[in-house]
Amino acid sequence: MINQLLFVSFLFLTNGVGLFEQYYPLADEIAKSMSLQQKIGQTLQVDITSFNDEQGNTHYEQISQHFLGSILVGGNGCPDGRGNIIASDNCFQATNANWRDVAQRSLKQKVVVNVPGHGETQINLLLGTDAVHGNQHSVGAVLFPHNIGLAASHNVENYIKAAYWTKQSILDCGFNFAFAPTVAVSHNPKWGRFYETQGADPKFVKEIGRAYIKELQEDDGKKIKGVLGSTKHYFGDGATYNGYDEGNCRVENFDVFYNNNIQGYIGALEANTGTIMVSYSAINELPMSISDLINVDLKQQQKFDGFIISDYNAAIKVAYQGLPTTHAKMSIEDAYTKSFNSGMDMQMVDGAVGWYEEVMNNIIGQGRISTERLNDAVKRILAVKLAMNLIDVPETLAKKYNYTQEKKEEKVEKQEVSNDDNDAEYYDALRSAKESLVLLKNKQNLLPINKFKITNVILLGERLWSFKNEFKRVFQDFDNIGAQNGGWTIRWQGFNGNDYWSNDLKVSSKASSILDAIKSRFNSANIYYIQYSDPTNLQLINEQRNNFRNNIINTLDQFNRENTLIINTLAENPYAEFMGDIDCEYCKTQDKQGCIYNNWINQYLPDEQPTTLEINVGDYEKQIINIIRQKDVDIPVVTILFSGRPMIITNPLQVSSAFVAAWWPGTAGGEAVVQSLFGEYLFKSQGKLNTLPVPWMRNMQQISNYPIYGNEVPQIEDPLFEEGFGLETRPQNIQ
Repeated sequence: MINQLLFVSFLFLTNGVGLFEQYYPLADEIAKSMSLQQKIGQTLQVDITSFNDEQGNTHYEQISQHFLGSILVGGNGCPDGRGNIIASDNCFQATNANWRDVAQRSLKQKVVVNVPGHGETQINLLLGTDAVHGNQHSVGAVLFPHNIGLAASHNVENYIKAAYWTKQSILDCGFNFAFAPTVAVSHNPKWGRFYETQGADPKFVKEIGRAYIKELQEDDGKKIKGVLGSTKHYFGDGATYNGYDEGNCRVENFDVFYNNNIQGYIGALEANTGTIMVSYSAINELPMSISDLINVDLKQQQKFDGFIISDYNAAIKVAYQGLPTTHAKMSIEDAYTKSFNSGMDMQMVDGAVGWYEEVMNNIIGQGRISTERLNDAVKRILAVKLAMNLIDVPETLAKKYNYTQEKKEEKVEKQEVSNDDNDAEYYDALRSAKESLVLLKNKQNLLPINKFKITNVILLGERLWSFKNEFKRVFQDFDNIGAQNGGWTIRWQGFNGNDYWSNDLKVSSKASSILDAIKSRFNSANIYYIQYSDPTNLQLINEQRNNFRNNIINTLDQFNRENTLIINTLAENPYAEFMGDIDCEYCKTQDKQGCIYNNWINQYLPDEQPTTLEINVGDYEKQIINIIRQKDVDIPVVTILFSGRPMIITNPLQVSSAFVAAWWPGTAGGEAVVQSLFGEYLFKSQGKLNTLPVPWMRNMQQISNYPIYGNEVPQIEDPLFEEGFGLETRPQNIQ
């Protein structure tokens, strides 16, 4: 009964009309009063960096010159502190204050439409930004665990809190449109976006979609008070064969495929999601960007009354890319025609607005996209804007349609945030991180450890980074907040290291590495790790490693199983989208047709795409562990894995006394991990907290040629750990 009531209250108003549909008549009159160029402009969302000149100055006037409906911040865009948006590795100026400046400059650019008999109507912008695990484009932000970690908590309240704080931060930046949530069902960990998925239980994914959109958009049945959401990526993006990003779903039984992968969208629709973003992927080689399912399923069957938006340059990919999505290619005119006629209302593009306008004018002039279809797209976009108070409607026109105009301030004001709010956001992120951890091994109930008996903490876990055979630096993953956050952190592919979590940025984000959390509990004289004088000098690194090894040998007598703890940290490099794909067949051919991996995009990754998810304890770390265990073979080793997905962990499991899958837990991840080790947080204290949201495979063979949808939902057979697995810890006398 409760779910039925929620459905009625979310999807329909008392008169049986949807949240956005109630504004269709007014939106339609405005749309029909627009020129063709204004209509085309409203169907565009453009990367704002495309408005930059050669000197890096952003020409905001191009927004109104092209009558744009929306702009977005690309994955690597950030403000320069002088009012411009740049695509750069240096994003230290990406503060909320500087984002507000960008928003203010953008919102001054309005589209003016003269509605006959009523006068000027001013249409404002939708300002879009990614929000994969918080407002991650903003430096100093508190960031939550990625979705796969939140899914391990099985706690919808964590999603609601993530949506709430994301909304608050985006509003503080002056933006109003978030590309979230992803509601993909998890399938193959070889996919580079696996960490964006929500686990293998479609019922839970439906609940997440509903709860997140409800909190993010905060609608009252008439207006959206919060941030416009974009539920993505419609649909089946998490189910591509072999986990190829932008790949193809192999489907023999469509009903089984549909019922398992659509649930997140149903939940989001129940909460009045304003937009749905369409996937790059294909079903049986028909790209979703040109699939009739957009019209037939979403708009007709599901009665979706918001607007549909493409992913970045989606029609261009349909036209020119081919594999890994499909073997077919087509002209750009055909791609845009098919995309619009399938139900796509807004196209997300990187730039080249003039070229897009020319293509659209030609298509429309040839009658390939009807006036009725174009008007419908614009009407839907304007209806969403009316629900967001983004259109200044003349009084007589508003009165005609009984539209309540809520005047917004011209200037984007800073949101007042108290110290209590900052603390609350941090503790919500910390709770989410703790509840996302999964204990996979706990030999002889090692955890929780009595920290009052520990006098020696040895921290291990390093990676040597090279690019194009040139050594760059060493990263210590026990002190690597970037590695705790993974991709979509500050920039598209993320960062290793602590550069963006130092000094004032560390204070505002309250970010903590494992080292930070250990230092807050132990005297520095009792913490053993290498303190490199120059992490970029390989010769010095090797010398200091030798010195550390000798120091361990010289102090062996003081180590034993009662007073010593070795914490060994393993981590994936940060990555996003196709750069995280593993073992793609197209990357193994000589011409690499269909391989979109390119490590110039992510220089932390190797030249050639990896072919395995195996992760091992490093040779140096093995040396230190073996030396210490020569003294006492039972000195405990606790391994922490920071990753965006299950990995092949045969080797580290054997070495470890306890093993924690920490996923990518966000800025509070270090503190969360250490609390769990010492019993300040107990694993699996209630319900399904701290349990796997997906099965954990044993080897790569189990996820090869997978998934294929037949008459049953595909499953990984005989996994190392079943979905729902997670060990618990119980309180001990640790005083």
